[in-house]
Amino acid sequence: MAIEVLMPKLGLTMEEGTIEEWKVKVGDTVKKGDIIFSVSTDKMTNEIEAEDDGVVIGIVIAEGDSAPCKSVIAWLGAAGEQPPAGGVAAAPAVAAPAAAPVAVAPVAAAAPVARPAGAYVLATPYAKKLAKDKGYALAAIAATGYDGVVVAKDVDAHVAGPHVKTSPVAAKMAAELGVDVNTIGADGQRVMKADVLAATAAPAAAVAPADEDEVIKVTPMRRAIAKNMENSWHTSPRVTFTRPFDATGMKDLRKAINKALEPKGIKVSYNHIMMKVVSLCLRDYPDINGSFKDNLLTHHKHINMGLAVAQPSGGLVVPNVKDCDKKSLAEIAVEADQLAKDGKAGKLGMDAMTGGTFTITNLGNYGLTNFSPIINQPELAILGVCAMVDTPVVRDGQIVVRPMMNLCLTADHRVIDGVQASEFLQKVCEMLENPVLMLA
Repeated sequence: MAIEVLMPKLGLTMEEGTIEEWKVKVGDTVKKGDIIFSVSTDKMTNEIEAEDDGVVIGIVIAEGDSAPCKSVIAWLGAAGEQPPAGGVAAAPAVAAPAAAPVAVAPVAAAAPVARPAGAYVLATPYAKKLAKDKGYALAAIAATGYDGVVVAKDVDAHVAGPHVKTSPVAAKMAAELGVDVNTIGADGQRVMKADVLAATAAPAAAVAPADEDEVIKVTPMRRAIAKNMENSWHTSPRVTFTRPFDATGMKDLRKAINKALEPKGIKVSYNHIMMKVVSLCLRDYPDINGSFKDNLLTHHKHINMGLAVAQPSGGLVVPNVKDCDKKSLAEIAVEADQLAKDGKAGKLGMDAMTGGTFTITNLGNYGLTNFSPIINQPELAILGVCAMVDTPVVRDGQIVVRPMMNLCLTADHRVIDGVQASEFLQKVCEMLENPVLMLA
C-alpha cells in the first residue's frame, strides 16, 4: 500500500515549505531515518528523514516548488507499485538510464487532460498567470499537482499544437533557449535534456551572448528574506535613533573577563557583552520587548536575544539565546557561539529560530559607522552595532583619543515613541560605558 510523504510542519507559524533538494529519485529504496529531502522555510533549511521503509514510487513536488504543510509531496511503496490515481504521474519503477537524471520531478507526458466543456480548472495563481502570458488554455494543460491542480511546471512543460512528450528539465531548458521541442521530437518520443542541448550545440555563441544580462533564480532563503523584509517595511513605521558611546569600559571588561575565563576555553566577544547589557535594560522597557498585532500589545515574559548570523552562501539567520538576561556572560558566549556555528552550517533547529523578542545586528567589522537596520518581525525594535573608531574627544577639558562606537536603534513608532527609544538607548550606552552597573 502506498505511503504518503507529507510536507512537514516545522513550527507553529509555518504554513508552507519549499523543496530545496531531493536526496532520492523515483525507484530508490529508502530506510526509515534516511535523509530523503531538504525543505526551506522563511526561517531555515532542514533535512527531513524518511518515516517509513519503502521504494520511492512518485514525487509530487519538484525542487524549487512550494507546498502547504501536511500536503502530499511524494509516495513510498513496494517495488513496481504505482501511486494512487491522481496522486502523481510517476516514472516507471524500472526507468531507462537516460531518464534517470530527471526522475526527481516527473511530469505527466500524456495528452491534455479531458475535462467537461466549461468545467472549472484548478490551478495555482502563478500557473494561471503563466498560462495567460503564454496564450495557453488551462483546460488543455495536463495537471500533475496534487488532486489535479495545474502548477507552474505543467505550463512550462505544455506544448501547444502537436503534443510531444518532454521531460521537465528539457521543457524548461527549451523554453529558456527558445527551442521548439516539436522540431526535435516526434509523437511517442520523449525529448530529454540531451536532445535540447544537441539542438543548440552549433551556434552556442548566439544562444547566450557574452554581453547579455544574467538572470538568476534566487534561492528559497533569499526569497524568504525578501518576503520578510517587504513585510517589515510595510508593517512598521520605523525611526532609527543613533547614539555614540565610549567603549573604553567595555574593552576593559572584555579583557578582564577573558583572562578569567581562559582556563575554561571560553572567549567573550563584544557581541556577547551587548547581548547581556541590552537584555538587562529591556527589563525596564516591556514595550520594546514586545510585539504588536491586531491593536493588541504583547509584553513578552521572557527576553530572548536574537543575533543576526550571516550564512556563507548569502542571507541571514537570526537564532536567539533564550532568557538572555538571566544568563552569565560565559553562558551567553558558549550558547551564542554554538548557535552561530550551527547557523553557518545550516543545522539550526526550529526552537533556536523562534521566540525571539529583540535582535542585535553587528556590521562593525565592515567599517560602518551608521546604518538603519530593518526590524525582525514581529519584534518592535532592532539594535545595529557599528565599528569601534579611535576618535578625538574632550574629557575634563582635555582632547584625548577614545574608542567610540555608534549604536543605531530602529524602533516601531506605532508603539515606541522617540522619548522612550532615546531613554532606552541612553541607558544601554551608560551601562556599556560603566559595566559595573550590570551588578546594580
